Amino acid sequence: MKLVAWIIRIILFALLFVLALRNTAEVSLQLFFDAVWQAPLILILLAAFLLGAVAAIAAVAPRLMRQRIEIARLRRAAGAARVEPVAPAGTTGAATPYNVIGPKV
Repeated sequence: MKLVAWIIRIILFALLFVLALRNTAEVSLQLFFDAVWQAPLILILLAAFLLGAVAAIAAVAPRLMRQRIEIARLRRAAGAARVEPVAPAGTTGAATPYNVIGPKV
């Protein structure tokens, strides 16, 4: 399965590399307030992709942080709730189940 994943990664990298090589033409991106950004097309595509990735991470980060805090709180509560079993008073040695018939060894 790992081999298939690596083959897909290599093919995807090769396709994106060829895309980058074929899109080196200079383009103009019209921004706000009459600002113009002139750069190769692949650079503008990469910038748009990175901005989208940053926006997605920023949108998901608060929920992930709340979940991590909740998980930590629940782990602390579960650790505090663990109690060692206590042997009944008057018994010595290992505790035996109540439904066992026969001598205690």
